[in-house]
Amino acid sequence: METNGNTMTLALRLTAIICLICLWSVPLIRTGHAATVDEQQQTIVNPEQLRQYLENYLDQQRARMPRTKLRFRHLRLPKAFSVPAGRLTCEITPSDPRVLSSSRFSLIFRVNGKAVKNIAVSATLEALAEVAITTGDLRRGTILTEEHIELAERDLNRLRAPCFDSAELLGKRLKRSLRKGDIFERSAVAFPPMIKRGEIVTITVQKGILTVTAKGMARQNGNAGDMIRVRNISSQKDLFCKVTGPVAVTVEL
Repeated sequence: METNGNTMTLALRLTAIICLICLWSVPLIRTGHAATVDEQQQTIVNPEQLRQYLENYLDQQRARMPRTKLRFRHLRLPKAFSVPAGRLTCEITPSDPRVLSSSRFSLIFRVNGKAVKNIAVSATLEALAEVAITTGDLRRGTILTEEHIELAERDLNRLRAPCFDSAELLGKRLKRSLRKGDIFERSAVAFPPMIKRGEIVTITVQKGILTVTAKGMARQNGNAGDMIRVRNISSQKDLFCKVTGPVAVTVEL
């Protein structure tokens, strides 16, 4: 009888130990399951997706410059990274507001509208377009005709304010001598001013992703690329601005 009692006691002890082990294992299993779910709530952004975001950005720029062939050169993409799951958007800002002179592009990733990742991508932009060039040596004071002008493809990154349309050069006078194959920069040709003194213009100031505009009055004549003095109508202060188009100037920070 004593042997049977010892056996039953031992069996009860083993049963209790097994029950304790089962109870201890429950939180461990739950913890492991939570970690798996957390990993599933991440979105992986790989280099190919980054390239697509940048190509979409280029498409937007191509719409603004329809005559220009744009492509990235020396594009350095980072390795894949993860962001929280949700509605993912990407905002791209060039290091130079003029875009073409940029050597770095900032990519801000947002999930459901909240910024979660900010990376910088190094790249250079190639921008090819047909521009007007000289067919031969031309002296200062030459009145331009069709025989003086032809179109050729050039990289716009090396140019300041080229002429794209040969028709707008016809009948204009050269302000300086040019050699054969030189590009007709607007500064070399006597054009009527793009902005006239006293004209109301739009002043644009851009810093990173922040853009501010204001109305101003031109205090000088100016053509594309010229720096002119403009009075801010609101503050009545004069600013030195770059002419970027008809009635449009920018402040370079």
